Amino acid sequence: MIRVLIIEGDLRIAGINRRFVEKTGGFEVVGIATDEQQAYEHLEILEPDLVLLDLHFPRMDGLDLFRYIQTHYPLTDVIIITAVRDFDTVREAIRRGVYDFMIKPVVFERFQEKLKAYEAYHRQLQTMSGPGQEIDQEGIDRLLWGLRDRNRDKEPYFPKGIDKLTREKIEAFIRECPEVITAEELGRKAGFSRTTARRYLEYFVSKGEMTSDISYGTVGRPERVYKRKTPPGIEKDVPGQ
Repeated sequence: MIRVLIIEGDLRIAGINRRFVEKTGGFEVVGIATDEQQAYEHLEILEPDLVLLDLHFPRMDGLDLFRYIQTHYPLTDVIIITAVRDFDTVREAIRRGVYDFMIKPVVFERFQEKLKAYEAYHRQLQTMSGPGQEIDQEGIDRLLWGLRDRNRDKEPYFPKGIDKLTREKIEAFIRECPEVITAEELGRKAGFSRTTARRYLEYFVSKGEMTSDISYGTVGRPERVYKRKTPPGIEKDVPGQ
């Protein structure tokens, strides 16, 4: 089990983070610190593998604590979870070697992905470490990039109102539809309401997979039409290929 210390000024959020950690599996929350004194005491007593660190405290600078952890507990990794969005703060944390950085509010799926990536990294370190152990370039690349980028080509998150299964179903209908289609036509073919069809069509437009335009038709009534850009995700099959 990877031992986790949560340092979070808001006890309610600390409790949420604890439940997220426990739901992920492979991790154990060994302590929660909500102020500076508790933070230093818990670090000294527990010496955790991983710290989930907030940056905003009434009487403590979270970055100062991060620097302290790096100096006194070099084998402890840090994932910052904070509402702070200041670019200079983020840049300093990255330059100083923070393992990862999450902006609040954090959904469980993203939280879990970050922890699973850290788990793979942590296990890889354990496998490679040891007295007199050497590491080759491939191993270094795997530690620095390979483990963190393993989900780079996935699309695990969707905007509010966009469901993965519905998206895939509508994609299948789009492949068989004419190149240009309206939300009403798609909804009728796919069995969805016009509103739902339009929401997903607009989603594809936002992803750059479709374009939209206004058509005035034969009677002059404006109507929004959508055109496929035939990207790999929704490309129409071409006979003979």
